[in-house]
Amino acid sequence: MNNTLFIFMIFIAKSLSAQLPSTDIWLLDIKTEKDSIILSNPVNVTNRPGYDNQPGFSPDGKYLLYTSIRDEKQSDIYKYDLKTKKISQFTNTPTTSEYSPTFMPDGKNISVVMVEPDSTQRLWKFPIKGGAPSLIMDKVDSIGYHCWLDSNNVALFLITNPFQLVFTNIRTQNSTYVVRDTIARGMNLITNNKKREFFYSYKGIIYSIGVDEKNKSNGGWFKKYDGEDFTFLNNQTITMADKSRIYINKFRTSEKLKGNAWREVKDLSLIGIKKITRIAVSKDGTKMAIVAE
Repeated sequence: MNNTLFIFMIFIAKSLSAQLPSTDIWLLDIKTEKDSIILSNPVNVTNRPGYDNQPGFSPDGKYLLYTSIRDEKQSDIYKYDLKTKKISQFTNTPTTSEYSPTFMPDGKNISVVMVEPDSTQRLWKFPIKGGAPSLIMDKVDSIGYHCWLDSNNVALFLITNPFQLVFTNIRTQNSTYVVRDTIARGMNLITNNKKREFFYSYKGIIYSIGVDEKNKSNGGWFKKYDGEDFTFLNNQTITMADKSRIYINKFRTSEKLKGNAWREVKDLSLIGIKKITRIAVSKDGTKMAIVAE
């Protein structure tokens, strides 16, 4: 399934939930030895027919939040406790669907892309400790994916024609265009030497932007495989997947646009995984979550 079709299907899930791919979330342990990354103990933590996707680790690494569709109805956010291995429902909204649970910089809320009853897609937030949701921006819609830059600014993948990647201030709701058209959904923010860098994929190349620079210049880093997502193990190492294989790239020491800097660290085909579509890593770098078909 190509990236464009996948996004389209995700965000009309109210009517097409039965057509979404059956996906599971797997957890793996991460161990770093000198220059090597060892991935071990893969465990299917959802292990059911249906759509379980978009995992995100809590800042303390104690649990996962993810999107799940049950009984071919709308999607809600669920919680997996890494210690007890228990799954519980985090949101329960019969008339709306929630996607892309993301921990907000305030440490008190998660943000989600909510598909509202009239199919408007806007950014909402839910208190981590429970409570009613509230709208973050009333004027900005057609949101597909998002990544927080700081407490007042967020990067948005807009499902427009063409697609747009923008930086938006949630107070003024004004946006600055970054790039249009053939962008992929992967977005990540890292801090290196107190400088914030935002990474995204465009036409098969991963780019970075210095968020704190007055003139936000784009810097091409390197070509990637055909994987749909990427994230970071640490400030020096990026990871992604292609089909059943997981790769890393020590991008700080790699030449820009040097595709062969990718190194395979795990092939999960032996346990029946055919295609990895998402990848997430805990803040302390000890756990990895993947979504696989």
